[in-house]
Amino acid sequence: MPYSPDHKAKSRIKIIRSAAKLFKMLGYENVTIDKVMADAGMTRGGFYAHFKNKEDLFVATVESGMSLVGEPVLSRLRKAEKYGLDWTTTFAELYLSRQHLKDPGKGCALPTLSTEVARSGPRAQQAFATVIQGACTKLAGKLALEELGIAPTTRKEADAWFDKPPVGNVDPAHRTNATAMLSMMVGAMVLGRAVDDDTAEDILEAVRKSVPRLKNHPETAANQSAKKPERTSA
Repeated sequence: MPYSPDHKAKSRIKIIRSAAKLFKMLGYENVTIDKVMADAGMTRGGFYAHFKNKEDLFVATVESGMSLVGEPVLSRLRKAEKYGLDWTTTFAELYLSRQHLKDPGKGCALPTLSTEVARSGPRAQQAFATVIQGACTKLAGKLALEELGIAPTTRKEADAWFDKPPVGNVDPAHRTNATAMLSMMVGAMVLGRAVDDDTAEDILEAVRKSVPRLKNHPETAANQSAKKPERTSA
């Protein structure tokens, strides 16, 4: 029976998804082509119809974005906005959760793969840089919208924001804050996975408390701190 016209594209997606999961769980060095293809339910021979080697697969996996923000997280973030909860605090709590700490295969790719990419070639490093820049841009756009009191009200709008955040005129300060937030959260997850549970919780809790402080524009925060309470007459 001949394959359908889109069979090759679907097979490539299956391989990339399996590779993304295994790279996040095991790291680059411990993932083999055989492991990826077995996880995808395919034979090793089918691998070379899509990729030259493991490095080529790794680059394709990084370029795909590797599901930096999964659907369960998106769903809870939408719910937070719907009920008027603080988006930044909710995002930090979800990212810096014990579940994310203990299950890297279903979490963000950045904590697991950062050291792996550092030891790889320039193609993978550039692809990874693009992923990080995109994540910071989206987060900066969200901070800008939050400051203006604008939030997506439907699932369609929320999904559209994650695909193309309206950040054409975002102040550089939001970009700086977004980069700091992401760096803090990723760093906390890297350290948390390298230590005992109690130390990990101390690290995660410290960053959970620190991240929301970065959401305001510096000038806004300065103006708020400069306001003095009015004196009441005796």
